Amino acid sequence: MQLPNYYVDSYLKSGELVKVLQQFQIPEERIWAVYPHNRHLSAKVRLLVDYLHAHL
Repeated sequence: MQLPNYYVDSYLKSGELVKVLQQFQIPEERIWAVYPHNRHLSAKVRLLVDYLHAHL
């Protein structure tokens, strides 16, 4: 299976899981925030998007 690192990092570090077939790993995928461009974003949504942008 292919999962984001944050799901499996602890298992990889502990040795419970090991990476196999790394040559077939897909390129890193970006995260998108999708919202209607013709609407005003609420302050809460804007803060969330800014936070995710800074930390991911």
